[in-house]
Amino acid sequence: MTDPQQSLPIVIIGGGVAGLAAATHLAEANQTVCVLESGPALGGRARSFIDRTSCDAVDNGQHALMGCYDEFLELLQRIGRQDALTDGAPRIPLWSTDRGIHALDCPRLPAPLHFAAGLLRYKQLSVRERLSTALAGHRLVTQPQGDATVTAVLDAARQNTRQRRAFWDPIVWATLNSSPERASAALLATVVKRALMGSFDDGRFLLPRVPLSELYADPARKFIEERGGEVRCRTHVDEIVTKGGLAVRAGGERLAAAAVILAVPPAALSKIGPTALHPDPSLHRVTPIVSTTLWLDRNLGSDVPDFLGLIDSETHWLFRVDRLHAAPRSNSSPTPEGERIACVRSGAQDWVHLPRPEIAKRVWRDIQRAVPSSRGARVSHSLVVKEVAATLAPEPALQALRPGPETEIPHVWRAGDWTSTGLPATLESAALSGHLAADLCLGELQ
Repeated sequence: MTDPQQSLPIVIIGGGVAGLAAATHLAEANQTVCVLESGPALGGRARSFIDRTSCDAVDNGQHALMGCYDEFLELLQRIGRQDALTDGAPRIPLWSTDRGIHALDCPRLPAPLHFAAGLLRYKQLSVRERLSTALAGHRLVTQPQGDATVTAVLDAARQNTRQRRAFWDPIVWATLNSSPERASAALLATVVKRALMGSFDDGRFLLPRVPLSELYADPARKFIEERGGEVRCRTHVDEIVTKGGLAVRAGGERLAAAAVILAVPPAALSKIGPTALHPDPSLHRVTPIVSTTLWLDRNLGSDVPDFLGLIDSETHWLFRVDRLHAAPRSNSSPTPEGERIACVRSGAQDWVHLPRPEIAKRVWRDIQRAVPSSRGARVSHSLVVKEVAATLAPEPALQALRPGPETEIPHVWRAGDWTSTGLPATLESAALSGHLAADLCLGELQ
């Protein structure tokens, strides 16, 4: 006799990275899935949209990946998009006011010698500072950090202001989306061990050649639908029903489910799930990212890297989007002969309440300081995106509160970059959580 549960779909609530990682993994295993996304498009907090003025596709936040992003790269390979990334190297160019642009550039050597060699020739620091930084990094990854903050660990390692601003701060802002005073040293240790002290390939910086939705969200939808699954956007889930059989109530419709994977942030989960599924309220604490796209009336030239970190600046990162995407300017663009750049400020609590024109003004001032070739250019158009709830705050006290994929309700699992993956809230954490939830689901249903 056929089990009636086998004819029901696995319902995934949330169409961000975690939900799509879970859904495509299940679809690949010949499971019927139904993805419910409340927004107008898939992608969650990592998506792109069309800017009305320029008609260009703009990411809601520019992302850089690393070679150690095994789970996210697995997702891309599954949906046939592994070739949509630049073929990067463990090289991070950084600009400072007094020393200009110098890169943390790791040669192809066995790990961790490649990182040590890269650090020892990093000219943003003196020779003595490079040696001291290397020792601090070794101490960070070899000693338990407990609930210490990054600042506390760097204080104990006697890292000076220059070392912090030229080496540690950029890593913390980029991977933990927070200031060192608030960020977990244990999370930073994980990042340094995996990304910098792992293999040469683990440390490669990989940048998308296409907008984020084109990179993974739209191909994931196609992958799911070609295997008999369903994707519904603009579908708000009202509740999870457990009486009379597992089901999801959405828009007045009751959808019976063989299993449910909850791939939504803590605040959203607290609104739809039974009380047993509600995360600890402390996990509602989030950290914002502000991204500013500027359309310039001229090109910055070949001397400016496609990806540049800014030391001593309110703006943290510069991406030359058109060069990365190899995209010609469209006739409808405000600057058909110019260039589009994207600039990011992480941990942007002090910017989210500023007017957008003021943010664009500050960003342009930072770029003109760092990039001499920009000083004669004109900004024809700007777009500021405030992702207020970009990531879970990486505070030490929150890490033990992050729940795993299992819930108290049979056939219901949770996923999301905020869950207990051992990683900061990144694309990799999201993809890992989706795969973990899908594997548990498969193990129970098959």
